[in-house]
Amino acid sequence: MSIRSILTLQDGGKDGESTLVLAVAAARHFGAHLDVLHVRADPETMVPVVGEAMTGAMVEQMMETMSEVVGTRASRARAAFDKLCGPSGLSVEWRELTGREPELVAASSRLADLTVIGRPADTGDGPMAATVDAALFETGRPALLAPAALTSAAFVHVAVAWDGSAQAARAVDAGMPFLRRARQVTLLTAPGGDPLAPVDRLVPFLARHDVRAAVEHFTPASHHATGRALLGEVKRVGADLLVMGAYGHSRLREMIFGGATREVLAESTAPVLMAH
Repeated sequence: MSIRSILTLQDGGKDGESTLVLAVAAARHFGAHLDVLHVRADPETMVPVVGEAMTGAMVEQMMETMSEVVGTRASRARAAFDKLCGPSGLSVEWRELTGREPELVAASSRLADLTVIGRPADTGDGPMAATVDAALFETGRPALLAPAALTSAAFVHVAVAWDGSAQAARAVDAGMPFLRRARQVTLLTAPGGDPLAPVDRLVPFLARHDVRAAVEHFTPASHHATGRALLGEVKRVGADLLVMGAYGHSRLREMIFGGATREVLAESTAPVLMAH
């Protein structure tokens, strides 16, 4: 797999610049085209069910307020784009669509090699959670999630979380373009993985793809501490990108915002490449 086209969502939120910094860095790293998408919410679809106590004037006022919010976010998104992409020298495109963000991001991501998106709020709730859900589970493409307050990004040292699962294998495949270009690759593994696909077998597999990797074993204090222990290892080895599988059975809210993956997304200071 090669990365020639990257999609990123610029939603005008407080961490929008962090996401764009990461997307620009990835596009520059691979010499890829960058498609920057802003989705405008339709105020008419945001108005709650009107009850008997809500007058026409109240509905009109609510519509005006929502329109102002939508316009403000669009202005912020465009300002971030002009600031970071105007002088970038990259092949870059700005697009605005109106509709439901998760659906439009999912559809657009299917025509990109990689989607760069901001991580969801720590609460795991709200619109951004649904958008991340869509990017990970409804596209067939990997997603690169940006941490908050990111001012620069490099992909020199890549860490891979390995447990022998199908999701981990999919993440390794999706992350191969990063692994091949990295100066250093570290495989992080903890007890409890699939014994039929041990990390020691992953090393020669990667070598056949021209990727030299070292192995680091770690033991979390408990099953519930796996995410935090993994992040501690990422920081200890000095990796600037983490590659890991996205685990889920049905919807993201029943999976990724609970357990180890939630901890990783909420607390990682390094970008996280995920695939499902």
